Amino acid sequence: MIKTLMKKVSRTISGVTPVAVMAKPFPCPGKCVYCPSSAYAPKSYTAESPAVLRGRKCNFDARKQVEYRLNTLTEMGHALDKIELIIMGGTFLAYPLDYQYQFIKDCYDGLNGVSSADMKEAQKLNETAEHRCVGLCIETRPDFCQEEEIKRMLEFGTTRVELGVQTLDDEIHRLTKRGHGVAEVISATKLLRDYGFKVYYHWMPGLPGSTPEHDMELSRKLFDDEYCRPDGLKLYPTLVVTGSELESWYHDNRYQPYEDERMIDLLANIKSLLPKYVRVPRLMRDIPSKFIIAGCTDLALRETVKRRMRELNLRCQCIRCREYGHRLRDGWLVGEPRLTRLEYDASHGKEIFLCYEDENETLFGLLRLRVIPKLHNNNEALVRELHIFGAEVPLGEKKEQAAQHHGLGKRLLLEAERITATEFHIKKLAILSGVGVRDYYRSLGYHSEGNYMAKRLI
Repeated sequence: MIKTLMKKVSRTISGVTPVAVMAKPFPCPGKCVYCPSSAYAPKSYTAESPAVLRGRKCNFDARKQVEYRLNTLTEMGHALDKIELIIMGGTFLAYPLDYQYQFIKDCYDGLNGVSSADMKEAQKLNETAEHRCVGLCIETRPDFCQEEEIKRMLEFGTTRVELGVQTLDDEIHRLTKRGHGVAEVISATKLLRDYGFKVYYHWMPGLPGSTPEHDMELSRKLFDDEYCRPDGLKLYPTLVVTGSELESWYHDNRYQPYEDERMIDLLANIKSLLPKYVRVPRLMRDIPSKFIIAGCTDLALRETVKRRMRELNLRCQCIRCREYGHRLRDGWLVGEPRLTRLEYDASHGKEIFLCYEDENETLFGLLRLRVIPKLHNNNEALVRELHIFGAEVPLGEKKEQAAQHHGLGKRLLLEAERITATEFHIKKLAILSGVGVRDYYRSLGYHSEGNYMAKRLI
C-alpha cells in the first residue's frame, strides 16, 4: 500500500520551509522546576514530542534527521529550496564543542546530499545546493549567550536565536530555579542585536509566583523597556508536565495552573498589545497531551485565542497575523503593497522596521535595519532580517499570486542602503545572511566579509 501524506499548507506559507533537528539528550545546566526530564529526550522535551520521535528514529544523527525530514516534506509536495534549520535540544550551546560543530556540519551535509571535510566546505557547498539553508535558528538560555557563544553561532551560520526568557521577574526566576535573572536577558539581547541576529523570546505566563495581572504587567514591560523589545515571541502557557519538579508541586498543592478561561483571556490581552514589528510563531509548546498533567491542553489554542479576541473586540497586529500568505488563505481582499517605516530604540541602538504592506496592513515583506555605535566587527549598520512572505516559490520561478520573486526584497534593501548612506552617513551596510542566501546578496553587489555580506555605499 502506498502511503499518501497530506500537505499542510501553513508549513511553508510564510515563505520558507522549517526543518527541525533534535540534538541527543545531554545534561542541562538548568534545574528549572517546569522542565520535564527523560532519559529519551533532551531536557525540557518529552520522549514523544514530534521532533524527539524523529530524532530517536534516526538515533539523533543530524544528517539522517535532515534527510528523513526532506523526504517526508517531498512526499507532502512542499518546495524545499529555501530551508530554515531549527536546532533543538536542551541548551545546545552547553553541549561539548566538538559535538556542536559536528552536529551543525552534519545538518549542512544533509541539505547538500554529500559529505564535506569541515564546516566551511559544507557551507560553501550549500550556497548553491538544491536545498539551501536561508536561516538557522538556535535555542539557548540567556546565560549561555555571551561573546563566546555568539562568535560560535556566527561560525555555524546562525541568523536567529531564541532565548528562554520566560519572565522578567527575578523573584520568579529564583523560585523556579531558573539559574539566571533579568540582567542576563538584557545582556544577551543587546549582544545578539549588535551582532545582527534576530532575537525571539520564549515567554511563559502562569509561572509559580505570578498572577494574570502580573503577567500582563510584565508583558507590557517587554515592549515598553528598550532593553527588551524582542523581534518574536513564543507564548508558552505554563504546563504541569510529567517528569518535572512542578509535577510534585502540583500534587502537593504548592502550585495550581490558571484555569483555561483565565489563560485564554490573558493570551488574548497579551496579543492585543504586541507592536507591529513582533512575530508570534507559536502559542503552546508541542507537548503531547498525555504528558500534560494540568494546564491548558487546547490543541487549537491559536484559533481559540483568535476567537476570544473577536469576542472582546481586540485586535492583534503581530507579523504572523498580518502576513500575506495567511490573509490570502483566509479570504482577505489584498491590495497593492506600499513602503512603510517604523522606528524604535532598542538596546542602545536604533531599529528601523521597513515593510511593504497594503492599506489594511497586510504584510508582503519586511526588513530590519539596526544602526549602532561601532562596537562589533566594525559594523555600524546591520540588516538583521529580510523576508518576503507568502507561500514559498522555488528559486528562479514566479507566480502571479505570490509575493516572492517580484523584486520586493531588492526594493527593501535599496531603501535600507539609502537610509544608511544619506540619513546616517554610514559608508557600509552589513547583512547577517543565511548561508544559502549569500549568492542572492552577491547579485546585488555585496561581498563576503567574515561572517557577513557587506557592501560599500557611495
